[in-house]
Amino acid sequence: MDNKHQHESELALLVPTTTTTTYYVNNGTINDHEGDIIRWFEEVSAKAGAVQTEVLCRIVKENFKVEYLKKWWLSAGKEINVEEMDACALESLFTSVVPLASHEDFEPFIQRIADGDTAPVLTQQPIITLSLSSGTTQGRQKFVPFTRHSAKTTLETFTLAAAYRSRVYPIREGGRILEFIYSSNQFKTKGGLIAGTATTHYYASEEFRIKQERTKSFTCSPYEVISGGDYKQSTYCHLLLGLFFSQDVEFITSAFVYGIVQAFRSFEEFWRDLCNDIRHATLSSRIEVL
Repeated sequence: MDNKHQHESELALLVPTTTTTTYYVNNGTINDHEGDIIRWFEEVSAKAGAVQTEVLCRIVKENFKVEYLKKWWLSAGKEINVEEMDACALESLFTSVVPLASHEDFEPFIQRIADGDTAPVLTQQPIITLSLSSGTTQGRQKFVPFTRHSAKTTLETFTLAAAYRSRVYPIREGGRILEFIYSSNQFKTKGGLIAGTATTHYYASEEFRIKQERTKSFTCSPYEVISGGDYKQSTYCHLLLGLFFSQDVEFITSAFVYGIVQAFRSFEEFWRDLCNDIRHATLSSRIEVL
């Protein structure tokens, strides 16, 4: 067989050979849960200013007694009873007494938390993890505290995004997502808190599993691939599993656009190895992290 026909034969392995009928959720429309999420979001977006005031009021009332805020309340020079204040009055007090702040202002408090201080320094809710910022200041990444509420908010953000996507591109219930996603190593701080990137925490969390169940779409790759630690090897496995589940894949996504570009560059480089693994039910010797 000449090279041309050999390549065509190998590429045929990557193309589905059977025709399947696609059944979309609710006959091509978003389901009731997703519809409720979109209606809620559009309702609150129409009155964003008032909603933000209510959110600030809730945050301040919950965290009124934390150490960071106490000094600013004292600077007001009078006794403050936030429970008796309405949202607008509390917003006015907060913006007049508490100054705008940068991460540098919070850093001493965050370092205390990282070192094991469990007192309500910045939040009334306990800090459960520390996330590393994607950017750097003076050549180093910054810690960002995460509470249980932070994790739930992340879940709601992804659920909302999935609802809008489904409104434009409905998918089959139970379909697969070819996600080029990666997590880095987590580590413990001096005080025993787990630290790592925000995406690393998310992919290892219960919320990531719940997101898949809520949206009725499941990632092709298990956590062992996502957390492999070697970018090229994880990408190879993402591609291999995407091809294995090709009949079920509804869409391709990545946390960042360049991730998809790099994945397809890897596909161009390794497609023969992928064909060989599919043909012989093997795993390339280049994969050492699993």
